[in-house]
Amino acid sequence: MNITQQIEVALKKQGNPINGKDSEDDSLQYPSITEWKRSIGMLGEERDATTTSVTASKSRQQWYKKGLGYWDDEETCPATVAGMLGGFARISKCDLKGSAKFITHIKSHIRPSLKLTSEENGDVPTCACECGAGIGRVSKGLLLPLGISQCDLIEPSPRLISSAPEYLGSSASKCRFFCTGLQDFQPKADSYDIIWMQWMIGYLTDDDLVQFLKRCVTALRTGGIVVIKDNTCSQEAFVVDRDDASTTRSLPYIIAIAELAGLRVVHQQLQEGFPEDIFPVPMVALAADR
Repeated sequence: MNITQQIEVALKKQGNPINGKDSEDDSLQYPSITEWKRSIGMLGEERDATTTSVTASKSRQQWYKKGLGYWDDEETCPATVAGMLGGFARISKCDLKGSAKFITHIKSHIRPSLKLTSEENGDVPTCACECGAGIGRVSKGLLLPLGISQCDLIEPSPRLISSAPEYLGSSASKCRFFCTGLQDFQPKADSYDIIWMQWMIGYLTDDDLVQFLKRCVTALRTGGIVVIKDNTCSQEAFVVDRDDASTTRSLPYIIAIAELAGLRVVHQQLQEGFPEDIFPVPMVALAADR
């Protein structure tokens, strides 16, 4: 079975939906993940494997190109906190506070082996990775204040990543900057204590997300965690936004992907205090105790 089929099996086994819809056009309904991918050319008939592979590859490239175009456009995404949050700058403080509380709880009550400071790590600098970092909002407001020694910012938009040092200010000296998509990013083994993935997994295809999370398993240090914090839907398995080429997945869908990559949930919690008119945003901490 391919990854899509494995996800569908996992969802159906737990009684969860596999259907989805378009975020704007109610007439666009998809009976399954497979049918949606087939409709946009990312999945074809196996009887013509060569043609299918070429078509799927082109569709994948177009999907990523459209998503990058959205974030690399100053008009749709200014290099500000408001731009990073789709105009919801007012939720940033609440978001960062909830994230800090989440990590502190994990460190104190669930995973004491998680290292946040160099002192806790035998004077060896700790390191975190902010995925889809934009200008570095999470590194500046969460990861470095938690005591992390160094943050790696991974961001595919040249415009946003080049704006990060100015936004970070004095904190920029504690950061490294990588202009690349996560589908291409190859983290080194045993390099990160925290890999933070917020409001960005929807821009990766299922296959690329599974493969990246597998690389995260190798990249995590002893006691390290991956945190996914993202929008989720509940009535469907997924909701497609064609404007920015993103997909909002259900929480069971996200967990199914993580489990395919060899990760397990160590703690999860819903972010509180967000406006009622946006998708629910759970925080999911994942580990791979090898």
